[in-house]
Amino acid sequence: MTWTAFKELSFYWTSWTLFEALWIGLLWASHSRVPGRAVYWIRPARRVRRRACERRVDTLLGRLEQRGVPAQDRPDKEQLVDRWHRIVAGRCASVPFQVAPVLIAVGPMLPLRPGPDGGSVASLWMFAAIAVYGTVSIALMAADERAVAVSDPAGPVTMGAALFLEVLFEEPEARRSQESALDAHGKAFRRLCRALRTQARYLPRELPSAVRERVRQDTERLIAALTQENERHLFSEGPDREAAVGELARLVSSALRHSCRPRNSRDSPVVVGAHLLAAVPSPDGTAGMTEEPLWNRLGRWTGWLVAAAALFTGAVFLPGDGAATDVLVLAGLFSVAAVFPPLRAVLGRAVAGLSGSAQDRGAEAAAEDRSEERPEPPRTRAGCPNCADGSGVTGGSSRTVG
Repeated sequence: MTWTAFKELSFYWTSWTLFEALWIGLLWASHSRVPGRAVYWIRPARRVRRRACERRVDTLLGRLEQRGVPAQDRPDKEQLVDRWHRIVAGRCASVPFQVAPVLIAVGPMLPLRPGPDGGSVASLWMFAAIAVYGTVSIALMAADERAVAVSDPAGPVTMGAALFLEVLFEEPEARRSQESALDAHGKAFRRLCRALRTQARYLPRELPSAVRERVRQDTERLIAALTQENERHLFSEGPDREAAVGELARLVSSALRHSCRPRNSRDSPVVVGAHLLAAVPSPDGTAGMTEEPLWNRLGRWTGWLVAAAALFTGAVFLPGDGAATDVLVLAGLFSVAAVFPPLRAVLGRAVAGLSGSAQDRGAEAAAEDRSEERPEPPRTRAGCPNCADGSGVTGGSSRTVG
């Protein structure tokens, strides 16, 4: 690849990324990044996969009714279907615009061919630029998710509550993924708690400070009640476990009912039914401060990415294909895995598979050693005709059975 072609692709990537950054920043500042609002201007898009969403909502509401959740704590079907479908449709429509910069960044890697001398046609500067492009594109994706959470904080609560209820009611034999049930439950619960805290932070942003503090306290009381019932659900059995599932379903269903209301018609900062928190004590002043600040998390992720880039650069500069190059590449992969959970899960499964195969080979070798060291059968006594016919059950006894 020539520098002219690479500069042309870089120009396209820069133009698209600049437009996307300005678009995300403008919608973030105006608090108008609501998924599905522009998509619903197109009437045919309103019916795409809406039937599937209605079936999921019918199943969810039916299971809530089976668990004894009263009608006053269950969400409205039409509101939930409309809210859920708008969010899903908006995300599906925004994916091409977010993935395009990544494809442009990876584009220079596709036509690379080895040169006549066996080396790579591209230089180290091209690979460094591609790494920067990918990092910026991923950062813009994270910024877009943050803009959605700031502009429409009730939307993530709707998605988190609905998905948590589906995980809570899911039958073990109906699971499609190989993920552990406890892992799926923990991820869904943490996602719901984060969405609730984000809603309490940004939902009443234009209201007086007393109202904002009231919303924060109600949210922390709700999270405390959810945590208590969740621990009771995890560590109990029998009727007590069923009662804990019912209380969890009632609390989450009430939060879902208040969050799935249309954004333009929401006129109250209530996050959950007040009667459900009557017995829950008010949190202290330190509640809600246990989550690590965003800037600290961004700094840690940036540090891991810089460390990975340094390791990969060192592997490129080392001459030959020695063992040090492989070590640096593996260290870079693990550094990136510390930031991205999907890559960490893949590496964990690979390590588990290697350790499992090693254990199987060790067990087979031990079995072969035991078979070689098997003791010889006991010899019969000479001159005893009955001992030769004695079985292992009688231990070689000379007494005739029967």
